[in-house]
Amino acid sequence: MFTDAPSARAPTRPAGRADPSGDSPAEPATGSDAAASAPDRPSSLPMVALVLGISGMALGLTVIWFFAAIPVGIVSIGIGILARRRVRADDDPRALSRATIGTALGCVALLLGVSGAYFLPRVIDRWDAFLDTVQQDVNDDVDLVNGGLSRDVNRLDRTLTRDLRRFEAQNRQDLDALERRTSASLAALEARINTDLSSGAAEARRDLAQLETKLANDVERLEDSLRGADNALYGTIGKLDARITQIERQIEG
Repeated sequence: MFTDAPSARAPTRPAGRADPSGDSPAEPATGSDAAASAPDRPSSLPMVALVLGISGMALGLTVIWFFAAIPVGIVSIGIGILARRRVRADDDPRALSRATIGTALGCVALLLGVSGAYFLPRVIDRWDAFLDTVQQDVNDDVDLVNGGLSRDVNRLDRTLTRDLRRFEAQNRQDLDALERRTSASLAALEARINTDLSSGAAEARRDLAQLETKLANDVERLEDSLRGADNALYGTIGKLDARITQIERQIEG
């Protein structure tokens, strides 16, 4: 493990300043002295390893892009290892932790990608098998329901046919009985009407005979009355003639 802290650097002298001992002249500042005197800057490789590790783990947690976590995890592991090897030359105190976290996340992303590539087809196959089983069960249930419905429909058809035949027979019997009762009622009504007509005709003839007898009696009485009135009229006329004759005689005498 590359966990050693950076080695202590020898103290450097400022550029252009003479040695206090006076043994050597002033020396220009070297590159390492300039790097030491410059402010600390964050290293890029540990940050790249960390970002790739986080991205690879995020891709590995998805269902669709899990396969992309494998190359991203491998790149993150490689960059993290390279950053850990160069951590001695970096002045960023967080470079080691970032490189370590990026490498660990790259391993996790690689593990997630490999696990997804290994388990997802099996999960899909099991899911397909489960769906096939469910579909088969549904088809069996549908076939069972269809068979039950067909049997129920056939049973209902037979029942309705039997009930219709029974209803037709009962209606035919009721119609025959109604026709017989109607015929009997019509015959009785016709006989009663004939009887009433016969009795009415006899009564009418009897009434006509009585009326005729009464009219004949009335006519006879009327004739007798007229005959008596004629006799009285003739008597009165005779009396008038006799009186007139008497009056004429008196006038002549």
